[in-house]
Amino acid sequence: MVVADTAVRQATRPEALGSLRRRQVAGLALVAAVGLALSGVLGPAVAQETRTTLTWSHPQEPPNWNYWATGASALTVPTFHNILEPLVEKLGDGSIAPLLAESWEISSDGLTYTFRLREAKFHDGSDFDAGDVVYSLLKNKESPQATLRTPLATVTAVEAVDARTVRLTLSQPSQRLLPNLGLMAGIIVPEGAHETLDLASQMIGTGPYTFGEYRPDVHLKLVRFEDYWGEKPFFTEVTHRFIPDETAAINALLAGEIDMIASVFGEGLDRIGTVAQDPKFNVIIPAPFETNYMILSTRAEPLRDIRVRQAIAHAIFRDDYLEAAQAGYGKTTCQWVVPFSEPWNNDYCPYPFDQERSRALLREAGYPDLTLDFPFVNVAEHPTIKDIVVAQLAEVGITLNVRTLDLATWLKQVNTDGDYQFTNITSNVTIDTFVCGGGRQPLGRPDTVECLPEFDELVKTSDAIIDRDEYIAAMAKMAAVFADSAWIIPIHAKSTPTLTRSDLVGHKSYRFRVEMDLRPLRWAD
Repeated sequence: MVVADTAVRQATRPEALGSLRRRQVAGLALVAAVGLALSGVLGPAVAQETRTTLTWSHPQEPPNWNYWATGASALTVPTFHNILEPLVEKLGDGSIAPLLAESWEISSDGLTYTFRLREAKFHDGSDFDAGDVVYSLLKNKESPQATLRTPLATVTAVEAVDARTVRLTLSQPSQRLLPNLGLMAGIIVPEGAHETLDLASQMIGTGPYTFGEYRPDVHLKLVRFEDYWGEKPFFTEVTHRFIPDETAAINALLAGEIDMIASVFGEGLDRIGTVAQDPKFNVIIPAPFETNYMILSTRAEPLRDIRVRQAIAHAIFRDDYLEAAQAGYGKTTCQWVVPFSEPWNNDYCPYPFDQERSRALLREAGYPDLTLDFPFVNVAEHPTIKDIVVAQLAEVGITLNVRTLDLATWLKQVNTDGDYQFTNITSNVTIDTFVCGGGRQPLGRPDTVECLPEFDELVKTSDAIIDRDEYIAAMAKMAAVFADSAWIIPIHAKSTPTLTRSDLVGHKSYRFRVEMDLRPLRWAD
């Protein structure tokens, strides 16, 4: 096995706590270069398949299907690009391609974007036009989710020039607007959908598949949309099954009951090596696209002392988490850079692993024995991370009182209500969503009692920088200022493997929203 070198090596620690759950993943190769799409294609294809149905599993189920209000990535796995389409498409190399917008022009001052729209239909049979774009973007600007709202902050007006043309007016130039119109901020739904549909259980888009039968705890059916504007996908029906037990999911794959496991997050990582040795299956490893991180509450008095936050950061040995919780699939990191391939990514680490320094900072701050409330979400890699962080912080005198929550409860109690002092989660939001009032814990929620003025100013001013080199330098400074504050402590950038039959081909080498894009998938010739 060739394992990618971690991006940041804080120290040599032979007794690493990663031994809590060491992974045996012989037979795989990880590409070490940061930003290079990782794609393991192992073993020859088996006999050609003639059926046009597909069944895959995913270990998580979203609390509901309201993309506008629900931040769970489990929602986007089967729906992004398959059911819901954004205005444009962001590609793996960062470039932007046409999608619902066939073309666009940006004024020389960067303040006006004019989009020419293609002809398309929604799944309810209505025609897609400029009114739907105006409605959707203005709704997205009001979303409680930072991933939808924040990228549109500079947009002051959205107007229909005619049925096929939309004009956006900006308060200042924006480097981030166009790429984010290819992600969640650019999602387009029929005009009036928020008022007429129950978005928790209904979804209408322009994508190649319609939202079919949904059976909670069982599956979601996707049915090919025969009036799709683009090339029709290969599969006529897809069953997205919810199988939280990854061991059971792998057994189902090996037995031929399912064709693919879209994402392996937790205990299934232990068996990837075994699956990889079977020529009937492939292991697909995308480039890192999510970041696992610790969150410290601004409402906890001890944590408002930066020395306490620095002490926590110094107590964390990142290699343990990457090895034990993620089987080495990804890169350790001290900075928030999403996607991980952005050109301002570097090895800056203001608080490397140093237990003595951690203890000294706690003594200086007057908290040699500190206890913190730690609600954690009991899915994917988080139970393993919980065990490691509890042990690591105990070594410097910090006790974590653990509370176990399911994902829906965590999203409500922790992310929305702020009922925590210390917590951990994995996300692929961009750094600007942590701006004061931007929406993300701990700094962006209405209950925050701390903001980072220098960081907030960099978020605002960097977006308006037109020169590419100046923009990259500003983003690097922003990431460093954010890391210095230690309100958020990034641990590792995560690659999420997919297990699939070897005759299922067409997988993209990148993912942005944990999505499983059906458009290119087919059985091998």
